[in-house]
Amino acid sequence: MNIFKKVDNIISFVFLVVAVIYGYLALQMPYFGRGIIGAAFYPKILAIVMIALCLIFFGINRHPDPEAKTVSLKGIQPQNVIKQVAVVAVIAAYACGLFYFGFKIPTFTFFLALMLLYGEKKWTKLIFIPLVTTILFDVVFRIIFKLPFNELSIF
Repeated sequence: MNIFKKVDNIISFVFLVVAVIYGYLALQMPYFGRGIIGAAFYPKILAIVMIALCLIFFGINRHPDPEAKTVSLKGIQPQNVIKQVAVVAVIAAYACGLFYFGFKIPTFTFFLALMLLYGEKKWTKLIFIPLVTTILFDVVFRIIFKLPFNELSIF
């Protein structure tokens, strides 16, 4: 086992411990009996997904990969790092926008900004995909799950 597999296993183990602690804390959240969607629903789902991903990564790291003997630094470029920082900034702006502008406008602009950031050039896709995604999320969370959203008074 090369050094990178060992480091991957250590990172997977640390994340597994974090996921188990997070899942335990999510199970301790109070349930108010108002339906399937409560305060602890999303943390429980997130903990399950995190634990599953850690176990999948453990399984992947157990199989030897003959091509993993060298490290390619081609992916570490300033453009890629700037793009990752921009994604975090867009997510932060989206979270702030949800508070001030409601759900529909920030969600549409969030998906539009991400598509522009990753180089989409066709205007039909730039308008259609964020619009459909916003409508889909609105239908799923507002109508099906009956979650109240903060909205501007014009909607």
